[in-house]
Amino acid sequence: MQALWMGILSFLFAPILTAATVMTVSFDASEMRVVRETLARDLKKHKHVEFLIDKNSDYAQFIGALEKNRPDFVALLDNKAVNFMKRLEEEKKPENLARIQAAATMALNLRNVLQGSTRICGIHYEVPAFTIITRFRSLMQRTITRVLAPYRASEFEWMISEARQQLQKEGIELIGVDVEANGREQEAINKLVETILSDEHAGRKIDAILVPTDNVILNKEAFTAIWLRKARSLKVPFLCNIEKFASKDFDFCTFAAYPDLVALGHQLAEQINEVLENGSSVKDLGVDYIIGVQEALNLSRARALDLPMRSDRIEAVERVE
Repeated sequence: MQALWMGILSFLFAPILTAATVMTVSFDASEMRVVRETLARDLKKHKHVEFLIDKNSDYAQFIGALEKNRPDFVALLDNKAVNFMKRLEEEKKPENLARIQAAATMALNLRNVLQGSTRICGIHYEVPAFTIITRFRSLMQRTITRVLAPYRASEFEWMISEARQQLQKEGIELIGVDVEANGREQEAINKLVETILSDEHAGRKIDAILVPTDNVILNKEAFTAIWLRKARSLKVPFLCNIEKFASKDFDFCTFAAYPDLVALGHQLAEQINEVLENGSSVKDLGVDYIIGVQEALNLSRARALDLPMRSDRIEAVERVE
């Protein structure tokens, strides 16, 4: 009898898991729609609301959407959405919204952006250099040992340092060259990029060049005049994490490893579920690497470079003729 009463009391006073309200903040873009819809399916026991933003959306509108929908958790898709949530975290106002937590993705350089945050976790949108380079290597019938990576140390030093250590274990040397070495002015960066994009570095052959996901380096002036011209004239493949760069229209990169958007939605849902249903700390979850990756190979560029490809391996990737 005592055991029965104990069981009844445990049931009565056990925490009741109720459905939470999850609000997504994003642009009305097709890629973001895929992630939003995947989130809604995976977290179907919870209520979902959307706040669509555009380039003119401001912080007051974001706060208004929070006040109206009273979400328990916010999914942030894009840097603008992340910046809104960061401002709320830093200002701690309005106080009645202080409990809201968030998870972010589809924003650039997320680990650096969220440094010090205790209310926002997330998933990196950039496919890591390690993944891009090792996936490309698996397509080759020759060794890949030296890869050139232009980058801005002021923003991406941690990323290059981490990738360098990871690739070293694979026998690959990642040669990171800071394009801000002669100054942070756009002209100085462009001039240095023009110089370092080469088949060789320090007198030794380069096996591939990693294209940075960075609008400062891939600025409008430099993209056509330097990057595209170099990609088509050098005898070295360009690798990236943007699908369209490997497309026939761009005729730029030989290989791209880019986010699988459905898999990204699943991964973000798992992270949100860890908080809502398992009680995990957003601070402890931090920023995870993206897991789901798709690949595209520009066969025209590969043939122009006389790259020896593994026929069994290229069947598994998207091929652009």
